[in-house]
Amino acid sequence: MKKMAHFYVIELLSLILLFVTRTLAFYPSKSINFLKPSLHSTETRIKDVETTPIEGMRAGTSGLRKKVEIWEGKERVNNNYLENFIQSLVDVAKARSGTLHTLIIAGDGRYYNKEAMQRIFRVLAGNGVCNIWVPKGGIMSTPAVSASIRQRENGAAQGAIILTASHNPGGPGEDFGIKYNEEFGQPAGEEFTDAVYKKSLEISFFKKLEGNEFVNLDAEVGTITQLTSTCSVTIIDPFEEYLDSLRRCFDFDSLKNFCQRQDFTLLFDGMHGAGGPFAERVFIEELGFPKRISEKAILILT
Repeated sequence: MKKMAHFYVIELLSLILLFVTRTLAFYPSKSINFLKPSLHSTETRIKDVETTPIEGMRAGTSGLRKKVEIWEGKERVNNNYLENFIQSLVDVAKARSGTLHTLIIAGDGRYYNKEAMQRIFRVLAGNGVCNIWVPKGGIMSTPAVSASIRQRENGAAQGAIILTASHNPGGPGEDFGIKYNEEFGQPAGEEFTDAVYKKSLEISFFKKLEGNEFVNLDAEVGTITQLTSTCSVTIIDPFEEYLDSLRRCFDFDSLKNFCQRQDFTLLFDGMHGAGGPFAERVFIEELGFPKRISEKAILILT
């Protein structure tokens, strides 16, 4: 019986081999993509792109802020401005930690956020960052980013690149900025930002993944986009760790009861920052304030 089963297995393998051999003979080799995953070829598309230093990349603890057209590279002199800054930042972060395997990328939702993220993903993939976590929609407040650095997967993230110019006006002709939070969620210190500035004055190339890969930032939480065989972008819940931090600091049940009192009212103004969606989640979904403006609460969430 065992010999018979063994015979049938050999026959089956022979038929499969015959099918593959004839298929390869019939079709042009370029069309047989199922035989080798396309991700294996991405490493050959990681390029060292020549560049030259661009003056003016000295950041403070609130990050590097410039007019958005500079980041976009509208003028030839600023063609690689974004890539130069990110490569300099990555070089410093790697020098401090030895390796850079997990980063969070988030922004405040202003003009050019999503486009800049796509460019940053390519530089990070080119530099061998394995795990890139980005919130659904790309929007996350700075405190929420800090909470995710400390808590998500037991603090696996080594830092976060945050695309924000705080409450500075956004849009064409207005401000865009990038800042870095370190391993405990704290803003990068002066020693770090000075090192990034020094690197930006010495840079001669940046690493970049070439190709047409596009990360859908509006995909469902948990969606993974594989950029290379070793680098992926995962869409994460922007609220999870932040709410967990708040619940450990505050008694939400008592707060919810207190907020139902007739003699208590609330005014919240998001000032067009990334805190608006988080205020909506906390005040409306968690604490039970009305969704519409009323005598009880005025929530300006934009």
